[in-house]
Amino acid sequence: MNLVYFNLAVALAVLGGVTSSIQAAPVTVINPGFEDISGESTFNEFTFGPLNGWDLYDPNGITNGGAGNTYFIGTLRPTAPTYFTAGAPEGQRVGIAFNFEGSGGNGEYGMSQTLTETLQANTRYTLQVDIGNIASGTGLNGDFFNLDGFPGYRVDLLAGGVLLAQDNNSLSGLIGEGDFSLSSFSFQTGATHAQLGQSLEIRLVNLNQIDAAFPAADLEVDFDNVRLSATSVPEPSSFGWLAIAFAAWWKRPQKRPRAGSRSHARPE
Repeated sequence: MNLVYFNLAVALAVLGGVTSSIQAAPVTVINPGFEDISGESTFNEFTFGPLNGWDLYDPNGITNGGAGNTYFIGTLRPTAPTYFTAGAPEGQRVGIAFNFEGSGGNGEYGMSQTLTETLQANTRYTLQVDIGNIASGTGLNGDFFNLDGFPGYRVDLLAGGVLLAQDNNSLSGLIGEGDFSLSSFSFQTGATHAQLGQSLEIRLVNLNQIDAAFPAADLEVDFDNVRLSATSVPEPSSFGWLAIAFAAWWKRPQKRPRAGSRSHARPE
């Protein structure tokens, strides 16, 4: 094999070894689609109170435990087209953070989960959540819920209780009534970070902001299909050494054939 092509093959093999480690790996999130309702308090298509795998997030102490009579976290099993035109994006249930009209503007609340995964160096984390703007509809018990408008949402990624990155209501005004849209954002660590080794945490928040266009409506944000991935990111020095090695191989002197060593066909 020509030495130049051999060196190129070696360099590509080394590069392949480096890039093969750059693969997004899912981080375990318990009950990411809110399908597990075992042991939860059910009422027709709803469950109320803290969800399996998730804790109540209530920094202002407004929810009375998240199971009513004004503020609720829990799950909903929507039957299309009621509430959502296409039902749940994943599975049959969605997570909800709901409060009745007249309680808007009193503070944010929602749900959170502390993961077993810890923050690692040289890693890019990508958090994705489906955010729902529920439409008005009639429940299985015959009650009508005026759910026009949207109270705003936030998705947080934390480590050791310290905020790393968030999506602060970027989809507001973009999610149609009865639809879901994807919230997605990333955070990347370098070789050092103050929170390395600390447990990761996900927060799903109803901002509880009164929609000026629908001040008499109930306020609800829905969440589904929570997924977090981690991708190892090689340090820049890894690619630097690869470039140096490749340059050295490429410029390496090549053996030239000696004069007169080339064979020639004899004329007939």
